[in-house]
Amino acid sequence: MPRMYIEIKPLVIEMKGPLALNTGFRRGLIHRTVERDAEGLVYIPASSLKGRVRHACEQVARKFGLRVCHAPRPAGMCSAHTPKPCLVCRVFGTPGRGSELRWQDARLVKEYRDILAGDEARRQAQFYVRTQVQLSRRLGTATPDRLFTSEFALENLRFESAITGWLDVTPIAGEDATGGYELLLLLAGLRLVHTLGSGSSRGAGHCAIHLPEQVIVGMKPVQVAGILDNFDLLGEFTREMENGD
Repeated sequence: MPRMYIEIKPLVIEMKGPLALNTGFRRGLIHRTVERDAEGLVYIPASSLKGRVRHACEQVARKFGLRVCHAPRPAGMCSAHTPKPCLVCRVFGTPGRGSELRWQDARLVKEYRDILAGDEARRQAQFYVRTQVQLSRRLGTATPDRLFTSEFALENLRFESAITGWLDVTPIAGEDATGGYELLLLLAGLRLVHTLGSGSSRGAGHCAIHLPEQVIVGMKPVQVAGILDNFDLLGEFTREMENGD
């Protein structure tokens, strides 16, 4: 399979409300705190973004009837020894054979960084706390004695990330200039992501990911719209793999 350099940037994430991307650690009376970078600014870790996009790509692949392994359990995933890994694993990597695509942490765009990084008071103004109650799914009511506090980042923030690196591509209809089925699936998955973090049922985490007009494929710019025009051909991936043997 051809191996091509891929560059997707800038990748702009626009939040439609607050962001609750929790660290898993508490601070003082706050049970669920938000991720902060070294400057004290909210950010979206590359691992969180990659995991959410992988899930979206799995949904797209299943829509077309493609085989999808059972991530994130290693025992149910393709491995470094799998002769024909599923299309999702070809993009995101497998246990023992990681992807050569590099995902950048999503940082606040410059206009927000300039405003919020000025002093400690501005940095703290990025966040606010809500007191919430745990709900019993079985009873459909509040669970007694289960109050907790969650930290949220401000509404409507914008972040910027990038995906760069190398990708083994399976040409679509014999043409590899558009990055093949692998890049097509990745771009479709990015378009499908509408939530990040937790609390979506409470109105948090809703977002839109804006793709650039062009991406770099094999050191050449290619229109994203032209790649996505091949969306209906994703179902042909299995046949192309078989013909490539």
